[in-house]
Amino acid sequence: MFETRPGTTALLPPRNMAGPALLAVTVVMTLLACLALGSALLVDRAADRWLARATSAVSVQIVETRSQTADEQLPVVLRELAATPGISNFRVLEKTELIKLLEPWLGEGNISDDLPLPLLIEVTPDTTGNFADAALRARLTAVAPGAQLDTHGRWRATLERMASALRFFAGLVLIMVTFATGTVILFATRAGLKTNEDILDVLHQIGAQDSFISRRFEKHFAKLTLIAATLGFLAAVAFFYALGSLVPDARTGSFLLYLLSIPAAAIPFSWQVTRYYVMATLKTRV
Repeated sequence: MFETRPGTTALLPPRNMAGPALLAVTVVMTLLACLALGSALLVDRAADRWLARATSAVSVQIVETRSQTADEQLPVVLRELAATPGISNFRVLEKTELIKLLEPWLGEGNISDDLPLPLLIEVTPDTTGNFADAALRARLTAVAPGAQLDTHGRWRATLERMASALRFFAGLVLIMVTFATGTVILFATRAGLKTNEDILDVLHQIGAQDSFISRRFEKHFAKLTLIAATLGFLAAVAFFYALGSLVPDARTGSFLLYLLSIPAAAIPFSWQVTRYYVMATLKTRV
């Protein structure tokens, strides 16, 4: 009865509804939400890889003591490692490898030949989970006072805290963006209701139900959100694709699917917010 047919005028003229301003705000909000989610995903994946490497990498450092040099302690340390269950491989790093590890901290070419360097053994635990670092640490201390077992627990804890903080920050940004978007839609809907008061009164007088009027607003804002969310999503995809040369994960299909959840959720969210506000407002007009 009240549907718009070709050649007729819409019951709620588009010029009386929020348009370009809401579109621009929703584009920006969608872009921010995608950037927050995408950044969290990329750092989370990188942190998982770093944690996996840190978990699988254990090192033994041997320093000179008053009674023994590092070279004198090396044979007994190697015997202990060979006799320890749960270790698949170990090797002593060359001096050149140690220098490369220190150069980022001391500067390239600043390490002199007379600088006392410890011996460093790279240990790889096997996949059985039988590696007992506490027991090995005690045995190494007993046979070689200068031997120190490092499981990189401090670095793992730092990485885990960083990843957790980023997840929290991304979640906070998403909540703030969702709240801001909902608020903007509410104000735009209220403005649309205010602008079209005369039309709404006429529709009520001829028997139009609140649900009929609400659907007009729902369709308008859902269509606008669809356009804005698509533009914001495409802008985020372009950004992360450009970043893909540095972070390959940004170009994977699974990553894009995660980003797609933002515009996919924005449309029903806009629909429900509009419906709730319009229905609640129209009931107060009765």
